[in-house]
Amino acid sequence: MATTKPSTTNPISVLLIDSHQISTWGIQTLIDQDERFEVCGIATNTKEAIAEVTKSIPDVIILEPDLCNEDGLNLISKLIELTHANIIVLTSLRDLSIHDLAVVRGARGVLTKMEAPETLLKAIEKIHEGELWVNRNATSRILMQIAAANAPKEVTIQEKRLASLTVKEQKVVHAIHGSSEKTLRQVSEKLHISEHTLRNHLASIYEKLEVRNRLELYVFCNKYLPAELTPA
Repeated sequence: MATTKPSTTNPISVLLIDSHQISTWGIQTLIDQDERFEVCGIATNTKEAIAEVTKSIPDVIILEPDLCNEDGLNLISKLIELTHANIIVLTSLRDLSIHDLAVVRGARGVLTKMEAPETLLKAIEKIHEGELWVNRNATSRILMQIAAANAPKEVTIQEKRLASLTVKEQKVVHAIHGSSEKTLRQVSEKLHISEHTLRNHLASIYEKLEVRNRLELYVFCNKYLPAELTPA
């Protein structure tokens, strides 16, 4: 057990969120034995957690994401909105993807319930001071997840073909796609160009998009034309 020292400052207040009562009792007993910390509240579900965090105003929150019939990970963002407390995930779950997701959503550290009691106390102190408590392997995995999420998406062949269209050709594509029942003469009047000019644009469009006729153009647009691609 950690050796306690007389504290000259206010103790770090800790809110426990865990639906497992024996686990909560053990953590509370551990924390209350150290004068650097105090348990300011206990919650066993999402509703209690939200009520308790606004009442007790903790410095640190210890959260077990396995809240019986509720997913505690979904609670992290809400807790961050309601308080400036730093969140530690302390869990019996061994799924590393859950550990990583907790950090991605805003938790400042992750520990398993198999770790030594002194490790939890040290983590509370360090996280309260603004540090992260994540091992190197987890850091690498999380950074890879963030990089993958922010990486530019591979451009498809169809997107390349659409990007090759001129601004005028984009206008024609939208006009044709939105006027499937109209004749070319009617579409050209809508675009304020001659039917001859419209046919010239269509010939170029068919070649660039690799379609053979107006029907294939319509099918292509239904599949690949993005909604944000609007006429200039």
